[in-house]
Amino acid sequence: MPRFRYEATDDRGIPVHGTADADNESALSELLSTRKLKLISASELSLNALIAANHRTLPRLYQLRVGEQLREALLSGLPAHEALRSVAAEPLSHPMLDVAPWLQCSATVIFLAVLTCWSLSGALFGALIGTAVVAFIVVPVIWILLRDIYCVRPKRLLRMFADRMEAGEQLPTQLSSAMSSELKYVMQSRISDDAKARVAADLVPSLLGANLRTQQFVMATIGPLAMLMVMLGVIYTGLLFVVPQFTEIFEGFGVELPAITRMVISISRMIDGFGVTGWVLMIALGIGTLIMVAIGMTMGPVAEWLSRVPVLGMAFRWVMQARVARILASMLRNGCAYGESLRTATAGSDFSSVKSIGNTMAFELDSGSGQVLSSPQLSVLPISMMFVSDAGRPEDDRRMGMAKTFQSLSEMLDSAAHSQGRLFSIAVQFFTIGVAGITVGFIVLALFLPLIQLLNDLS
Repeated sequence: MPRFRYEATDDRGIPVHGTADADNESALSELLSTRKLKLISASELSLNALIAANHRTLPRLYQLRVGEQLREALLSGLPAHEALRSVAAEPLSHPMLDVAPWLQCSATVIFLAVLTCWSLSGALFGALIGTAVVAFIVVPVIWILLRDIYCVRPKRLLRMFADRMEAGEQLPTQLSSAMSSELKYVMQSRISDDAKARVAADLVPSLLGANLRTQQFVMATIGPLAMLMVMLGVIYTGLLFVVPQFTEIFEGFGVELPAITRMVISISRMIDGFGVTGWVLMIALGIGTLIMVAIGMTMGPVAEWLSRVPVLGMAFRWVMQARVARILASMLRNGCAYGESLRTATAGSDFSSVKSIGNTMAFELDSGSGQVLSSPQLSVLPISMMFVSDAGRPEDDRRMGMAKTFQSLSEMLDSAAHSQGRLFSIAVQFFTIGVAGITVGFIVLALFLPLIQLLNDLS
C-alpha cells in the first residue's frame, strides 16, 4: 500500500502535516475525515521503500516522521498511545551514544601500541594489563550503560506509557522525568488541557533545534577538557615509566642532581607508589568526569551554579533566557494569560532564583497593580512589554508581535550560547597547549641537565 505525505486542517483551521497509508487520494481523504481533518494536498512518498530498507543510515528522516506522527496526535486528537508505540518502534539516537565508539577506538589503539612495545622489548607489562582492562572492560561497560540509558530504557518506558494510556490508567510519575523542562512545566501549568496540547505541539519543533544546539554547546565545552585529560595521562605515563629509567642512569654515574631534577624524581617516586593501578584509576576517573560534566551541564541546578562563573557563566545564562523566551512565545501564540505564561516560562528555566522572581512578576500581572518588575537574570528579555497595555492595537496583534519577538530572541540566545562555548573551547585548547608545553619542557630540562653536567665533567 502506498504511503502519502499530506497537508490537512482541523475544524479550527489549524494546519496538520503527516503521513498515512492509503490506496489512493480518495481513500486518504476518507481516512482523514474520520479523524475530523480536511485534506488540502497529498503526494505519494516514492522514497518510503528506500527509507525502510536503509533505516540504519537515515535515522534523522525517521525522527522527522515520528515527529510528524506526534504532532498529528496532539493537534487532531489521534490516540496518543499509537504515537508513543510508533516512537518506541523507531531507532533512537543521542549524541552521547556517538562518544562511546570513539572511546572504544582510542582505548583499543592505545592497547595495541602498548602490546607492540611489550612484544618487542618485554617492558611495560603493567601498562599492558591496565590498557587491556580499560579497552575490554571499562569502556564496554560505559558503552552498555549509555545504550541502556539513552536507547533501551526510553523505549521500554514509552511502551509502558502506551499500554497504560490505552488501558485508561493514570500515568506514573516517571513521565515528568522523560520530558524536557519546558514541556514538563507546561503540563503542570493552570491552562486548559486543550491549550496544553496546542502549546506542546507548538513547542516541539523549536525544542528539536534547541536541544541540538545545547548538545553542540556541551560537546564544544567538553572537547578541550578531554584533550586536557589526555595530556595529563601522557605526563603521568612519562613520570611513571620514563623518569625511573633516567633515575637509574643518574644513580649509576653518581652525578650531583640539580634541584629541578630532584623535584621531578620525587614526583615520579610518589606516582610510582600508585603504580599501574593509579594509572588505570586516573583514566577511568577522567572518562567518568567527562560523562558527568556532559550530563550535569544540562541539569538545572548545575547550570544555575555554573552561571555564576565569570565569562563561562554567561553562556549558561543565555541558554536559560532562551528557554524562558521559547515558552513565552509558544504560550502567547496560543492565547494563554500573561501571568500564567510568565509563571510557567520562569519555572521552565530550571533556575530556582528565576522561578521565584517569576512568581512575583506573575502575581503583579494578575493583580493589575501596574508595577513593572525586572530581574537582572532576565534583563535581555523585554518582559516589560507584558506589563504595558496598548489600547490602540488589537489584542491578538499585540500577542503575536510579542510572541514573534520572544521567538527571535530565543533563537539568537541559543546561537550566542553556542558561540560562547566555542570561544571557551578555544581558550581551553590554548591553556592545554601552554600547560603541556611548559610541563614537558620542564621535565626534559630536568632530565637532561645532569647529562649535560656529566659531559662537562668528562671533558
